[in-house]
Amino acid sequence: MNYDKLFISLFLTNEYNYIDFYRSKIKQTMIVPSMSLPEIRKSVLADFGGEIKSKIRSLNVTYQGRWLRNGRKDLVETISYRVKSRNNWRITVSCGATGVNTISYLISYNNIGVTASHIPIELETTLMHFNTHFFKRYRERGKISIAKPEDLVKFFFRKNTLFVPCFYPRRDGTYQLFTPLEGGLGLGIYYEEFGVCEFKTFVNNDLLREDQKEEICRIWTETLQALTNEMNIRMNRR
Repeated sequence: MNYDKLFISLFLTNEYNYIDFYRSKIKQTMIVPSMSLPEIRKSVLADFGGEIKSKIRSLNVTYQGRWLRNGRKDLVETISYRVKSRNNWRITVSCGATGVNTISYLISYNNIGVTASHIPIELETTLMHFNTHFFKRYRERGKISIAKPEDLVKFFFRKNTLFVPCFYPRRDGTYQLFTPLEGGLGLGIYYEEFGVCEFKTFVNNDLLREDQKEEICRIWTETLQALTNEMNIRMNRR
């Protein structure tokens, strides 16, 4: 892999100001198979800014108390949460050594099969969309014996709770997306013009050379550190 001209995406351009805009301006609509990626992004952002964020805050408080009452025992649960747009979200809550952590995602279907959409809480205007082919390769290359598509997606998000997207420009002007995942690497395209990361396939670690693994790990670490530093700066300004 050649990362000499690597561009690392931090997606931190006024994202906190955008959420209020989407909440007030975008009509909530249910995702249907005919939707384009920009249309899916609008629907998901409307749900996330309008209802999902507040639900996550409520769950954090509820499960924090539950976790403490249960003697800080490890716990992982995934709940379904239907919003006004009629989109049926899933929210996974995990309680462990680091406290209470939540991750939300929306399962939908196109004309081929299951897809999933996720908005990282740290990058609130960036849509991460996992297409059907991604989950097919994830099951095959990860040797995962889960037949039901929704259960496979549930398994994936329980294994992967932090997504740090990186990208670099290709010769055709598009951006190659890559994101380290549990057991491998998610690959796809970053559409800069409308803020969407589309994950198209999964490559397990066995298919990567050692030097590729080391370079990916280095880039991921640098990106995460840069993102953390920027977030801390913004928090200190408040």
